[in-house]
Amino acid sequence: MTLTVDQLDTDVLIVGGGLAGLRAAIAAAEGGVRVMIACKRKAGRSGNTLVAEGGIAVGSPNVDPEDSIEQHVADTLASGKDLCDPILSRMLAENSEKEVFGLTRFGVVLGRDKSGNLLRGQPPGHTKRRSLRAESDHLPKNARGQSITIPLLKFAENLGVTLLDRTPILRLLSRDGAIESALAMDEEKERYLVIHAKAVIIAAGGAGQMFSLTNNTADITGDSYALALDAGADLRDMEFPQFYPNWGISPFRSTISSVMMGEGAVFRNKNQERFMPSYYPEAKDMATRDQTSLAIFQEVQAGRGVEGGVYLDASGVDREVLEVKFHHLTEAMRRLNLEFGKDPVIVTPVVHHYMGGISVNRHLESGVHGLFAAGEACGGTHGANRLSGNAFSECIVFGALSGAAATEYARGREMPRPAGKESIAAMLPSLAFQEEGPDIADLRREMREINWKKNGIIRTEESLLAG
Repeated sequence: MTLTVDQLDTDVLIVGGGLAGLRAAIAAAEGGVRVMIACKRKAGRSGNTLVAEGGIAVGSPNVDPEDSIEQHVADTLASGKDLCDPILSRMLAENSEKEVFGLTRFGVVLGRDKSGNLLRGQPPGHTKRRSLRAESDHLPKNARGQSITIPLLKFAENLGVTLLDRTPILRLLSRDGAIESALAMDEEKERYLVIHAKAVIIAAGGAGQMFSLTNNTADITGDSYALALDAGADLRDMEFPQFYPNWGISPFRSTISSVMMGEGAVFRNKNQERFMPSYYPEAKDMATRDQTSLAIFQEVQAGRGVEGGVYLDASGVDREVLEVKFHHLTEAMRRLNLEFGKDPVIVTPVVHHYMGGISVNRHLESGVHGLFAAGEACGGTHGANRLSGNAFSECIVFGALSGAAATEYARGREMPRPAGKESIAAMLPSLAFQEEGPDIADLRREMREINWKKNGIIRTEESLLAG
């Protein structure tokens, strides 16, 4: 079958329709340029934003009277083992209050208690109660992120942003060190698209599905990094996947917010021993995600695990707090005729986030002129380990900043000229059918297993090279 090839053009093309991509689209559209979003699945209804717990870190005395931007920066750098890009970490902290509270103008509702006060939490690694969240109790537990993405999606559509759903970007093309166009596959209309753009923002998430154990959605397959690298951009810190220690595996499979640890939950091994103080006497169960994942891994390796994980004991969390802040979890347990905080819950670490990503400057621009990045696609903000809530803050803040920067860049550039037939032919992938050769599903399964074993919780230079 021969597919047709159509050509489109836009001022700013955004790759990815999650939180970062939608926020970037709004910023660019409000800047007065034409904006197009190309999403592998459906914008606002796919990707990791959809299933995330939704914590949003805001370092401000208006959230916690004892907090500050400086303290947020300090916590971020400490969690990242001082391997963060300090400029990016500061940009995140300095802009979080403005951009997070600015979500309300798009129709996002921040979670509040019965008295109308903001629901605040203190996840591990944070020294203050700076974690907020959107109101999402009305949504299924695997779609709570829509409490943010759907209002942003509607706002973007009202601004005239063009949406190309089920249209994965296959390649980004640059010329003379500047981005020029993208090759996409419109799956619904069964055609190729050559999209010419003055600027491109990559916001297609991370690479969790490159590992055999992950809580990432099926569409998070490293597209951001592959596209950027192929276009001539540099990547950084790709040896740093993050492992989330609170992935529930029994009696249900679900992310359990690490904010719960700040409310009094603790980890116990199969002997009901609280083991975290023996690994981290000061932080105890408030140790950072990388530290907690390592401790759980070591307990399991020592034979003190439970079904490949450990118990999460929430009996020390106030019942009202459980019902208000973690309502979806208490409801999930009730549906199984169990009670959260009394009946056992087993958790284990899985790949959750990628700290590595596209190397960018303070304008969130890569080494390829006109190619920007936002959200998990962007590397350097979190160093070797990310704090809870900083991912959503990064998507919101860097989405807004990259959208504004791409708009400014696009204003000063002419539209790349349409591609000729020969240029288009050179872009298209080979679709020749091969009767013999490796099975792609088997290769993918093997690659994911290798990544888990060689770039897992415990990794060395030797294991990374062997992988």
